[in-house]
Amino acid sequence: MSKPMGDKRYTYADYVTWADDERWELIDGVPYMMTPAPIMGHQEISMRLGAELLVQLRGKFCFPYAAPTDVTFEESKDTPTVVQPDLFVLCGDYKRGKRVVDVPTLIVEILSPSTSGKDAVTKRALYERVGVKEYWIIDGANEIVEVWRHSGERYEQPQKYVRGDTIQCGVLPDVRIEVNLIFGEPGDGESVE
Repeated sequence: MSKPMGDKRYTYADYVTWADDERWELIDGVPYMMTPAPIMGHQEISMRLGAELLVQLRGKFCFPYAAPTDVTFEESKDTPTVVQPDLFVLCGDYKRGKRVVDVPTLIVEILSPSTSGKDAVTKRALYERVGVKEYWIIDGANEIVEVWRHSGERYEQPQKYVRGDTIQCGVLPDVRIEVNLIFGEPGDGESVE
């Protein structure tokens, strides 16, 4: 099969048969086509934050990863969910292979106009349900980072961070990120869309 069609619910086994020239995510069996390549501002945020996470996690038992990496939360090929977070951190022992079959400790999504609703609502609900301990939503256009922390059953009300703030990661105590670093120096190119 080259791509999903119709109202059918899909699984990971279906997902791996889709054409490689398109990027998809699968949430609870529903396929979501990902935008073509992200714009440069999106990638700049991802690279700056990813590099900082890599430096701050050096020597720890955690490692950051970037899209496109398939993340599923079940071992089965019948799993109905496959996402590709912009950034995520895995800690402890986990399998390294074609896909991640584990719940990341931290997930970061960088909003784009075409994915903002999915990231802010659908993915937030998914990550809350599967137990992602901390979820960051980065709004590059408005230079806001929204941090959702899991209380054990659900996410607490988010904390919002802007330029001048420092985010103390709740689940990775050695990680402190200056919001200015995420968004770069003012005038470093166009704003993120």
